Amino acid sequence: MNKKFLLLTLVIIMIFSSFTTAAVELDDFDKNLFVKIFKDVNSDDLEYMARLGLDSKDISLILYYYSNSDKRLDRDDLDYLVRNRERISEFHRYYGMPQIIFDDELVRFRHPRRERHFAPLDTKKYDRKFEFRGGTEIIKVRGNNYDYKYNNKRTGVEERIEIKNQKYEYYYKDRNMVEMLDVHHANNKYSYYYKNFNTGRTIRKEGRGRKANKYNVYEELKEKYRDMEDDDWDGDDDWDDDDKYDDDHDDDNVSVKLDIEIDLSDLFN
Repeated sequence: MNKKFLLLTLVIIMIFSSFTTAAVELDDFDKNLFVKIFKDVNSDDLEYMARLGLDSKDISLILYYYSNSDKRLDRDDLDYLVRNRERISEFHRYYGMPQIIFDDELVRFRHPRRERHFAPLDTKKYDRKFEFRGGTEIIKVRGNNYDYKYNNKRTGVEERIEIKNQKYEYYYKDRNMVEMLDVHHANNKYSYYYKNFNTGRTIRKEGRGRKANKYNVYEELKEKYRDMEDDDWDGDDDWDDDDKYDDDHDDDNVSVKLDIEIDLSDLFN
């Protein structure tokens, strides 16, 4: 009798534990942080992701990947990420992202957004070639190796991503700009270069990056959010929204939001 009672008690505890870990409640600070930094993200989206068991740090890394990759966050991807929430940082290659962030900030690419194709998350073998008027798009995955090539002769856009065990290489060029990022995984050293052909603006960064895990990304987002909050007030302690009229979208100051394509409305049905 005692053994049966003990077994029943353990089962109840396990069931209760599964429910308590399945749902997470985000505080107001984190909600405000995500809504302010990431475009197209609202409180309903965040609350739904939290109910699935994703905490603020999980959500930070997910939104960071999707905002940089031009990938839409949909039901299938979200379900897969929830089931593999402890491995999210391993999926960086499927977003064409390096496994590091810069030593002083997040990696944020400055090239224009566009529609693109992606390999399915966590696939180990994938070969697709997409042909369109004036160009091609090629994706190849072999184990942990990822290769992406895009060439559009009509628009003058060329983009390449190569990810292997020991290196990450990114290259983008169009008629207005060029952007490059090289990372050596053995020591996490990186070299970043950007130039706007129209304005002559040039950015060079070199250093030793930090691992792009959910903890580091979340801390960087918090710092960015606090800077954005500080910049929203002028010297007279009045609300200052002058930055919303700023048309310099390729700047990297703290007022620039990170874009993300997100549509989770069907998840509430």
